[in-house]
Amino acid sequence: MGLRVLVLCADIGEGHVTVAQALTASLRDHERVDAVELRTDLTVMGARMGRFMDNGFRTHIDGSGWSYDLAYRVFFEPELPRRAGQLALALLGGRGLRRTIADFKADVVVAEYPVLSAALGELRALGRLPVPVCSSISDPAGLYYWAHPGVDMHLLSWPQSLAEADRIAGPGKSTVVRPAIDARYMEPLDRASARAELGLPMDVPVVVVSGGGWGMGDLAGAAEVASDLLTDGLVVALAGRSEDAHTALSARFAQDRGVRVLGFTRQMPELLMAADALIHTTGGTTALEAQVVGCPLINFGSSVAHVRAHARALAELGMARWAPDRQALEPALRATLAAGRRQPMVVDGLPRAADVVVGVAGR
Repeated sequence: MGLRVLVLCADIGEGHVTVAQALTASLRDHERVDAVELRTDLTVMGARMGRFMDNGFRTHIDGSGWSYDLAYRVFFEPELPRRAGQLALALLGGRGLRRTIADFKADVVVAEYPVLSAALGELRALGRLPVPVCSSISDPAGLYYWAHPGVDMHLLSWPQSLAEADRIAGPGKSTVVRPAIDARYMEPLDRASARAELGLPMDVPVVVVSGGGWGMGDLAGAAEVASDLLTDGLVVALAGRSEDAHTALSARFAQDRGVRVLGFTRQMPELLMAADALIHTTGGTTALEAQVVGCPLINFGSSVAHVRAHARALAELGMARWAPDRQALEPALRATLAAGRRQPMVVDGLPRAADVVVGVAGR
């Protein structure tokens, strides 16, 4: 009999789902796996709890962001409130999680969302969950809730995350894996071929501006700064799935031939391979994809909560520049373009996340 693997995620931000889908596909192809189920809804914690968590997060993000930042400072960073929050997640969502796992008859569970990782890790630590748990971590920093001592194995997409994961969960419970992203990011495609495929000019600078799947942040400000600097270049502004952002960007740059506005696109691998720089407002999976292909990254905006932690960590490691405001963005972009594209992240030799998950289940 092969293994049954349950992958849990939350449809909050495009990046989490993207990673969960890639991991699910890899598990389905594994010879030792018979069945895989992907759930992208927080109702796996129980209908009432799931709705509360989902609505609460969207309310934070749709507002000014100050309430989300406050919650992060109170319940993520200080140890005692964080431990209380993790215990509350296990107590309030534990029954729904155990029922979901039992209904699928899972041999191992993989969580690709920090709230789920914390709840499952706490259940394991309390001895209330006999099924091993893996936490798939696609963020580079700010790993509280992602990492938990009760989780059996943490699957790190960023090598730079290992020290923080070990500090939070203890040594020997984390491993760096081949990033679970679209396989096209791993395929060789040179800059000229990518531009030809996208219909982009060959001999001018191209800068991509992105706010993630939800089109968040000051996209218009970033595009304006980039357009003013690139008098003979092209700015590709991505509105994601946000109709409001797409409408606003299209109206603002209707007369600017140096700015091309797009909605959600399946051609991000080609765009990041073609671009000379990426200006990003949310961090997360898009930042990881940029690192994999060697596209220089600028984190833009004062940011909140975990996004701020990402921007600070990557800037301190010299892996990206951080421009908190428009005034800082122009010199950051100028320096990034002068430095040229980066070396792609080395992924050869890293274990596949699916193989690690199967190994954990076998133990």
